[in-house]
Amino acid sequence: MSIYFFEIADANPRIPCVGENLASLDDARRFALKYAAALLCEQKEPFWNGDEWSMTVTDANRLNLFTLMIYTTAAPATLKLQQ
Repeated sequence: MSIYFFEIADANPRIPCVGENLASLDDARRFALKYAAALLCEQKEPFWNGDEWSMTVTDANRLNLFTLMIYTTAAPATLKLQQ
């Protein structure tokens, strides 16, 4: 098992870095997607109005392994619904 760190940038409110002991890089990739999905379900209105953030995953030495970029863009049809 190795520790992987999942750090979110630009989230409002701030989301603390999480460390997880996982068996492999593939497990870290799956965890990153599940963790990001759970966080997105909790995001408030500012995120859904065009905000963005990234999740950087590092290893025990804090070397970057990959980054998820997450953002929203409203379609013209939803802009009319918000008025």
